[in-house]
This record gives sequence, C-alpha cells and structure tokens, in this order.
Amino acid sequence: MTKKQFLISLMVFVIILTAVLFFIFKPKKAKQVIEKEIIEEIIPEKFGIPLTGWELLEDTVRKGDYIGGILNKYGINSQQINEIVKMSNDTFRTTLISVGKTYTIFYDTIIDDIPQAKIFVYENSKMKYTLYDFRNPDTVFITKSMKEIDTVTNTASGIIEYSLWQTMIDNGYNWDLALALSQTFAWTVDFYSLQKQDWFKIIFDEYFVEDERVSLGEIKAGVFYHGGKELWAIPFMQDSVTCFYDSLGNSMRKTFLPAPLEFTHISSRYSHARMHPIHHKVTEHLAVDFSAPTGTPVYAASDGTIIVRTFQTGAGNYVKVRHNSVYSTVYMHFSKFGKYNVGDRVNQGDIIGYVGSTGWSTGPHLHYEIHENGKKIDPLKFEPPPAEPVDSIHMDRFNQEKRQWIDNVNKISLPN
Repeated sequence: MTKKQFLISLMVFVIILTAVLFFIFKPKKAKQVIEKEIIEEIIPEKFGIPLTGWELLEDTVRKGDYIGGILNKYGINSQQINEIVKMSNDTFRTTLISVGKTYTIFYDTIIDDIPQAKIFVYENSKMKYTLYDFRNPDTVFITKSMKEIDTVTNTASGIIEYSLWQTMIDNGYNWDLALALSQTFAWTVDFYSLQKQDWFKIIFDEYFVEDERVSLGEIKAGVFYHGGKELWAIPFMQDSVTCFYDSLGNSMRKTFLPAPLEFTHISSRYSHARMHPIHHKVTEHLAVDFSAPTGTPVYAASDGTIIVRTFQTGAGNYVKVRHNSVYSTVYMHFSKFGKYNVGDRVNQGDIIGYVGSTGWSTGPHLHYEIHENGKKIDPLKFEPPPAEPVDSIHMDRFNQEKRQWIDNVNKISLPN
C-alpha cells in the first residue's frame, strides 16, 4: 500500500468513526413536559358575597320609605325588624336611611310573586355600605363595610390666567383638587394675589369604586410658581408623622391656620370700641367675625384638646380648644357641633363645628378668638411660629427622597 493510499484509508476511517460515535453519543432530546394549565374559576361577588345561587333586586329609597317598611315588604318579620331597632344607637345607626340612596336585596325564594330577602345591603355612600344578614332565623347580623377602593395616582398642571378655580375648570380638573391645592400651599402662596402666568404641577391620588371616581385622595407632592419663586411641597415622615416641607426642609405648615373656615368676608374686626349690633352699646370686640353660609365647616386652627363644648346665652353653641400652655382658640355661634367632645384630641383641620347664628347674633358667622397666655389677641395680626423643620439627623434621608419627588414633579408638562 502506497503512502497516498494509506492516508486516504486513514481519513475514511476517521470519518466513519466520527459518524458512529456521533450517533452513539447523540444527546437525547429532553422530554417535553406539558403542563396542564389550571384555570381557576372566578366566582363573581358583590359586597363580598359570592353571587352563585342568588337573585338580586336593586332599588332606591323613596320619600316616605323607612327601613322597617322596606324589609317587611320583602318578607322580613317584625321580630327581626325590632331586633334591628334595638341595635341602633348614636354610634351604630342601623335604621337611618336617606332618600335617593341605593339598596340591594339578595334572595333565593319567591312567595306570592314577592322576593324573600335573605340579605339586605344599604349603600350609605359610594364607598360605604351596611349589610343586614337574615339567613339565620334566630338573629340578625349587621356589619358596616367599605367597598373595594382602587387608588389611582395622577398628575395635574396649570398656568394661571384669571384664577385658580378657572384654571382648574379650563383644564378639566375637579373642584376638590383646587381646594386641596389651596390647603397644601396655604402658608406659602397668597391665593388672593395670584398673578397671570403663575403655574403649578402636582402629583395626587384619586379613589375609584367600580371604575367610578368617588373622591380625591391625597396630594402627594407639588410645586407652585408664585412671586417669581418655585415653592415646593415635599412629603416626608419623621416621628411617624408625614408632613409637607419646602426644598430646604422647613415645614409647610404653620402652627395655626390663617382662618379656620372658608369665609365670604370679615364682618367685624378686633376692636376695643365697637358698637354692638344687638345691644347698641360701644363695647370691646376682641375677636374676628367671619361671615359664611350656615353649615360651613369650621376647622380646628391647630392641634389641641377640646376643653369647652357647650351652649351659652351670648356665645350660642361654642367650643374652646387648648393648643398648648400658651395658646387657645374660641369658636362661637355654631349651628351644630362636630363629632369631637370635651377631652378629645383634635388635629389641625378637623371639623369641630358648623357656622350658625345661635346666641347673640344677627346672622350666620363665626366669632373667632385667639388667647395668648390668657389674653385675647388680634387673630388677623397674629404671626404663629412655623412648625418644626426636618431634624438634622433625618436630613440625608430627606435630601434623597426630595430629589426623587422633585424629579417626578419636573417630568409633568405644563399645558401649552
């Protein structure tokens, strides 16, 4: 065999050997694992009750309706209705319903063409409902619950042309956003002196139930350009409390509101010599009277404790709040009180009463006093100290969070 023939034979041998080894040691295909998709059946619910086996009847409360009459119409006996009445009290109203509110009957039986209620649900509001369960013939179970609420974070911006309210309307925003914006920047922006081309950008939450907007949530952060400056509202938590701060870490909230209500005008100022409108004598009026419609909410001007909540001949329904060892405030002529009683702690902005004309009064207004070390001072000239700034030990964390909020707000575009 020649050298050439030997090389050819060797090459053929190598090729055959390679092919044989490939087929012997050929990697086996992994077995396909076919996972059977498990589809979990979703049972629809309403008010937390699975709808399987139920028929539903929905209606609204009409004039003259009361809960006992409605329930009796749908097969609930007088003994069960009396049990509901017995359970009703000042803090847990089980019988109070209002015209126009929606109710739903759950039933699985019809007698003489009348659905027999097993569950009755009254919708107190768009977010709250009261459920009456009659499935146990020996007792009635009543629970108050919240509907499933979806929180959606949105943004808003606007350029002032005439007023904040008009800007909100022009840009399609809800009126409550304007109110929340004015409250957030109440201490840094003079909303009575807005200038054309002032502008704002904010991040805020809205609450939805079943895809319907039910209320405004919180303003998360924002900036208002006013007086040639960008005025920031940056949220930050310290000592378990979240407040707004400016870009330097100073609190956005003063210790007192400039006025404890939304008023129409000042009807009487602080004076040592005022002609009394009822007694027609010159007397001191060491307070400010804010005119406003009856029923206008009155807020606690600062954090404190209610120490007086009573009726007095001249003052009518009035409340006194002690804020600290130096300051207290007095609010007179309420049409009715808020939900807080003597000894209760209130936060700035909590509703403590509603404007009225009780006592010595010629029309609906709030008589408002500020006491400093027991002496009445002029509320309109009072300059409260600012609330505490960010503590130095939290400053690094504040600066990190601040940068994120500022970046997010700056991404919001102003309208053309």
